[in-house]
Amino acid sequence: MSAAIVGASIACAGCAPSPIDSRLWLQLDRQGNVVYGVIGDRNLAGSDPKSFIESLGGVTDYWDGGSVPDFIDPTVGATVFYNVSESADRFDDPVVEFDLFVTSGHRPGGSSDTGGWFAQSQSSVYTCYRLSVTFVAGSVWDHSRSHDYGEDRLVCPQEPVDALGDGAQYREPWEFDG
Repeated sequence: MSAAIVGASIACAGCAPSPIDSRLWLQLDRQGNVVYGVIGDRNLAGSDPKSFIESLGGVTDYWDGGSVPDFIDPTVGATVFYNVSESADRFDDPVVEFDLFVTSGHRPGGSSDTGGWFAQSQSSVYTCYRLSVTFVAGSVWDHSRSHDYGEDRLVCPQEPVDALGDGAQYREPWEFDG
């Protein structure tokens, strides 16, 4: 029995993602929270999708999806929104949906190695996901993130990934929940 447990542990050890350097985790979390700051602030969020997107554009970068995102500086964190669409939910309330690309930027000092037991080659980490924001009676009523798996899993576009350079590592959105 114990041999089976050891064997399963060894087999699964290669399946687990490598740990994220805590500095990069905090930097990416800070960048992602910029969007949630707009969602949670009644004055910033506005009363409809159009005013929400205008406020979002004031604290993040918009990418048209076709040009080279040369505004991304790989050394600093960035939050980029793109693929914006508006619709109505089943109650005819306005909904705005958009994709987010979030990157941590480099570690303070530019180091790409944490040293010690968890030495890694990550110069930065990034993730992407889709958000949906619903408005009811002129304010944000609800928001939700796409699933991290299956058909809803968002694949990051290559252009912003390329702007990060070598050493940037994709991580699932759920790894930054907390």
